[in-house]
Amino acid sequence: MLSGCEETVKLYDIEGYAQAGFVRNAKYISCGKSKVKILLQLINNKVVCSPCLDQQVAELSKRVIELYRVVELQR
Repeated sequence: MLSGCEETVKLYDIEGYAQAGFVRNAKYISCGKSKVKILLQLINNKVVCSPCLDQQVAELSKRVIELYRVVELQR
């Protein structure tokens, strides 16, 4: 699934990929005390990740990502 990060991107890019329907898989990895990194596998199999985020910020972003993963976009 997600083996490693190919590129670190900003959080709004992560959420933008989700809104555009480009996310195949998402993984949330602890990277310190109360810190989380978000890894996304995109539909083109590229793996991007966020920098380490505060747990609360990552939880909100996780909700956005999961919301858009279940919404069927019409193309």
